[in-house]
Parts: sequence; structure tokens; C-alpha cells
Amino acid sequence: MTVYNFKARNKEGALIDSTMEAESEADVISKLKAKEYFVIEVNRNLAKQQINLNIGIFNRIKLRDLSVMTRQFATLISSGMSLVESLDVLSRQTANERLSKVLDDVRINVESGLSLSEALSKHTDVFSSMYISLVNAGEMGGALDITLNRLATFLEKENEMRMRINNKTAYPKFVMAFAIVIVIAMIIFIIPTFKGIYDELGAELPTITKVVIFIGDIFKKWYTYIILIGGFFGIRYLNRKILSTPKGKHLFDTFKMKIPKIGDIMRKIAISRFGRTLGTLIASGVPILRSLEILKGVTENSIIDDAIDDIVEDIKEGESISTPMAKHKVFTPMMVQMVSVGERSGTIDDMLEKISDFYDEEVTNSVDVITTIIEPMMLLVVALIVAVILLSLYIPLFSIYQNIG
Repeated sequence: MTVYNFKARNKEGALIDSTMEAESEADVISKLKAKEYFVIEVNRNLAKQQINLNIGIFNRIKLRDLSVMTRQFATLISSGMSLVESLDVLSRQTANERLSKVLDDVRINVESGLSLSEALSKHTDVFSSMYISLVNAGEMGGALDITLNRLATFLEKENEMRMRINNKTAYPKFVMAFAIVIVIAMIIFIIPTFKGIYDELGAELPTITKVVIFIGDIFKKWYTYIILIGGFFGIRYLNRKILSTPKGKHLFDTFKMKIPKIGDIMRKIAISRFGRTLGTLIASGVPILRSLEILKGVTENSIIDDAIDDIVEDIKEGESISTPMAKHKVFTPMMVQMVSVGERSGTIDDMLEKISDFYDEEVTNSVDVITTIIEPMMLLVVALIVAVILLSLYIPLFSIYQNIG
């Protein structure tokens, strides 16, 4: 979205000099005319655009912000407040400045005659295809408040799952960061001191000490950090380029799923997301084929995306969902069986919800076990690294003292 300055006169003839986010000048003019304004001037606001860019970088919209807003939105609609009034209240009370601006633009678009789903679709960087499709289904079925409540529940559970994983992995991340800081501090501040002593004494150094001192010399050079930073961003760029290709993404996902323990967790996260999203879409009245199309990309796993393509083709030929699911190893036998039961009983959305809850707990338990093992191992690795550095520095001193004696 681009920010535009505009000057216009309202029905009373008062001059309005303000700004608006829109996709083009024509879009601005269309919105102003819909409000019965007489347009005088429209042009791009480059300074404001730069500010909005900074807001986008430093004030990104988190999943929690979106889930809280959606729950509040559902409450306002349920209370009988109009759509425009609800959006106005949300835009003014939302703490996240970027989300507030997006909601205000959505309100303006709804006022100009667009449906809520059409207005949301102008902000696909904030609202996913699933979010927009569910809102559309709610509008078509006259149950927007119910759909928004389902959406809020979905987002809350997704956020809860992410928070669980982040909380469980926070300590290992801290230990790793602390270890890196300690090792770099020793290399920069301690090794040069010992190097000066050895140079003065003319001591013959063992290989391990030479290696440690050589590494210390490297880290004293400013360009080392430029190379490291450049290498970091270079690897990230290459990684994104590779993952942006279907073949690269498929190879990466296949490799990821085959890693012992970690692969099992990744698989459970993917099928949990598959189940929860599909269940939410079906419960909201979205047709099954449309639901599966929306699902592509939601799990962030190309193996499941390939499976979805096959499931869609088989459903078009008259198969149920569970039958083609059973052909793909990515779906567990338990999941296939529960989906089959849900199809026969007409409660597939409830079954998918239960499956997702089960695998969310499985993921949490698996992460607990792995972090319990990793934490002492990381501490041991840190201790070994520090011990190697200290021994490599003190071994020559012991040799010097023995020669003196």
C-alpha cells in the first residue's frame, strides 16, 4: 500500500487536507468520491511512505495481536454493533500501530461499498487466505460473529503452540548465546595477553596453543566481523533463494522430516496445523475442495502440499478424504482413522480438532524431552571449549616452569 496526500472538499464545502493509504491514485479518488468529496489534488507522500516502511520493520503484526483483535471483533459484532463502527473501535484501541492503520484502511474500504472479505484481501501481508476465506464464508452464511469466534480460537491455539515451543527452547538458546560470548571474550581479551608472554619468553608452543593463538589473531581483525556478517546474510539469501524453488523446498522438507526426533516433531506440527485449519474451514461452511486449496502453504511443508494435490484429485473422482490420505506416509494411521470415523459420523471438523489438540500435546512433550537432554549437553560442550582454550594457554607455562626448575 502507498501513502497519498489529498486535498478535497466535503459536502459542506470544508477543505480537507489529509493522507490515505491506497494502491493507486485512482483508488484514492474512488474512495473520496464514494464519500461524496470533491477531489482537488492527489499525490504520493514519500516521507510518510518511508515512515510506514519503518513501522513495518520495527512494528510487525504478531500472531497474538491478530488473535486478540479477532476476538474483540467477534465480541463487538455479537453485541449488535455495525461493521463500520466495530472496525472504527478496533482501529482506535489496537495497540499495534501498523495493525491500527490496516484496520482503518479496511474500515474506509467497507464504507466505500466493499464487503469485509474484499477489504481484507487488500492486505494479504496481514490476513492469510484462510482468514479471508473464513470471513467470506461467515458473510455469505450470515454468521460473521460465529466465524470470527472460530478464527480467534484457531489463532489463539496457534499462538499458544508457538509460545510453548519458544518457552521450551529459550534456555538452550540463552546457553548457546552465552557460550559464544564467553568464547569470543576469551579469544579477544585473554589470548593476546598470553601471546605477549610467550613472545617475550621465546617459548616453543605446542600445536594446540598455536591454533588457539591463530584464531585469536583472526578475531582481532575488524574485517573478520565484516566477513562473518556478510557470510551470515549471504547464507540466509542463498537459503531463501533455494527454498523459493519447489524442488529446493521439497528437498529441504524431506531432509528436515528425516532428522531423528526433530523430524518427528516437524511432522506432528505440520499435521496438527493441517488438521486445525481444515477443521476450522469445514466448520465455518467452506466447501471441502476450497478448504483444501486454501490449506496449501498453510502448513509450510511441501510434502503435505503435494499430498493435498493428490487428495483433491481423488475427491474429484468420488473418493472420501481419508482414503487418499492413507496413501501418504506423512499422515499418521491414527489421523487417517479418526478422519474416516469423522466422515462416517458427520463430525469431521470435531475429529480434526481433537487430532490437532492431541498432536499439539505430543509436540510439547517431545520438545520437553529434547530440551531436557540438550541443556546439560550444551553446558558440557561449553565447559569443554573453555577447558580446551585454558589448557592450550597454560600447557606452555608448565613446560617453561619445568625447564627453569
